[in-house]
Amino acid sequence: MLLRIFFGVLFSLLLTNCSDKNISEPSLDVLAQVGEKIITKQDFIRRAEYTIRPDYCRQSNYIHKKIILNSLIAEKLTSIEMEEKEDALLNSQNFHYYLQGRKEQAMRKLYYYDNFYKVANVPDNVVKEKYKLAGRTIDISYISLPDINTVQKVKELLSQNITIEEIYISLWGDKIPTKKINFFDKEPDIIHEKLFVKDNKKNQIIGPFENEDGSFLIMKINGWSDKKLISTADQEKTWSDVEELVKEKEAKTKFLSFIKKMMSGKSIQFNKEVFEDYAYKASKIYLQDPMDKKDAINKLLWDEIENPKKISFQNDPGIKPDDVIMLFNNEKITVEKLNQLIKSHPLVFRKRKISEGKFREELKLALADLIRDVELNKKCYDQNLDKDIRVKINVDMWHDAYSSKRYMSSLKLEEKLGTKNKYNLDNNVINHLQDKHSNIIKVNTDMFENITITSTDMLVSERGLAYPFIVPSFPIITSDDRLDYGSKLN
Repeated sequence: MLLRIFFGVLFSLLLTNCSDKNISEPSLDVLAQVGEKIITKQDFIRRAEYTIRPDYCRQSNYIHKKIILNSLIAEKLTSIEMEEKEDALLNSQNFHYYLQGRKEQAMRKLYYYDNFYKVANVPDNVVKEKYKLAGRTIDISYISLPDINTVQKVKELLSQNITIEEIYISLWGDKIPTKKINFFDKEPDIIHEKLFVKDNKKNQIIGPFENEDGSFLIMKINGWSDKKLISTADQEKTWSDVEELVKEKEAKTKFLSFIKKMMSGKSIQFNKEVFEDYAYKASKIYLQDPMDKKDAINKLLWDEIENPKKISFQNDPGIKPDDVIMLFNNEKITVEKLNQLIKSHPLVFRKRKISEGKFREELKLALADLIRDVELNKKCYDQNLDKDIRVKINVDMWHDAYSSKRYMSSLKLEEKLGTKNKYNLDNNVINHLQDKHSNIIKVNTDMFENITITSTDMLVSERGLAYPFIVPSFPIITSDDRLDYGSKLN
């Protein structure tokens, strides 16, 4: 039996943080070169600010900046050294598929940037209207409701002039949650659109409306504050930020329209019997214990390669690799072909919390989103984005980060150093590599001097993408703050 699913509603999560311009910025501000390997200014900032840095380089002062640069250069050096070693994991198909997935995700983001964001038109009158609310921070109370039946009950209570505070207490026996939302906070578009409207009033009830994850939200505006932009610098920066926000919204709208047109008339048909067996197996992998999920997050990059999620059907009489699990435009997709696609594009589920009863429907949507990205990949390859230097640098960053980690592990530093220091660092190893490869190391010291970074700890990820972490974890390799090697890059 075949069950059909159409692509008309598959686009709500496609664009989450899709325009990471640090990946797709056309100008390459090369900060350092290590042979053929490149570290851009954007890479330096992201590796410093989008990850948790160790104590010895967590601040924003000049000494810590030099340690960060030394660490990134050391990562490239150790990656070069690893090229001389035979490493089973680096030569594995898992690693090949991982880099392919990283490449294609960067291609999709770059396709969006070049074809939609970069060419988006921003009318001044639209920016002007948004600018008027740009200093506003709104204080709200809110209720999150799980399903439409609960929504109907709450709406009925609201119609009887029962406050949302009273409703929340009666449902959950606790004080209603509140939140302050700034104009520039990264909230879902629908929340931003409903809150930041000039005609909104205090104590106004907004909603219920559906969230991206299928739940429903009701908000009450408790009040707001408006930051006055006094200085010319503040006014100009805020105008620029608003302009970028408006541009992003226009680009997203046009991109969604493009995706809908690309998928128009195309459908997936699921083979019910095979899909049911596949979904049962998949549920045992994806509906894991919350602590297991926490462990996977803690492992960040490395677990994606060493222990990728895979659905095994060995010795299972109910399903075979050549069984057809679905048709896409009458093209047969076997279980083996699907599993191969998932190796380079891990499944992304639209909802964060999935019950066992809802898993099959959510799996269908995740598979449909996978097929959508495969189709978008074809557009990217048509534009030769796989050969774009911006994509190559991004893939090299991930390759070198993992290769460096394998090299440092091969030295068995933990066994060698014991409890020598908190991070088991051996600066002598890196100093030796700096001397050995000094003739291929170049640093743009003028650019480096002008870089400013924050000392705020952040771990930045992107919801709705196959590979959510923007950059690899910080390379804990050296605490040396001397730049006494290499030559100047002009």
